[in-house]
Amino acid sequence: MNRIVLSLMLVATCFLLPQGASYANESSPDEMEKNDNPKDAVVSLYDQGIDASQKNDFQKALPLFEEALRQDPNNPDILNMLAHTQRKIGLIDEALANYKKAIELRPRFPEAHEYLGEAYIQAAMREVETLKDYGNDGREELEDLSGDIKEAAQKL
Repeated sequence: MNRIVLSLMLVATCFLLPQGASYANESSPDEMEKNDNPKDAVVSLYDQGIDASQKNDFQKALPLFEEALRQDPNNPDILNMLAHTQRKIGLIDEALANYKKAIELRPRFPEAHEYLGEAYIQAAMREVETLKDYGNDGREELEDLSGDIKEAAQKL
């Protein structure tokens, strides 16, 4: 390939990575512990979590993001991806809390706002299922909630 094509591919790749992401570091957990720079270890954990998430392996991504957050507790990118992972495995309440923390740290964070909205939709659908399980005892409330969801969708 010529240099122009390679340069364009590099620029495109940079724009496709999530904000704050870097290229995956293939360090093993043992190598990360030996790493002299704690920031490098956090980046490695984050990158490994991103890689697992992109493969839809959220069970693998969860402890990676949790450890990265323990090491860098005020990082909105880590909070956002931890919340995304939590939401994908059904930990909706935890995800909501972490999206909110990420947004507190970075109010203009479009991806976190999108994912927060998706989490609220999942939470609403969880409540729909709960009301369905109540049978006749929850019928009126189910109809009300369903109507509210349909009304919200029409506003889009």
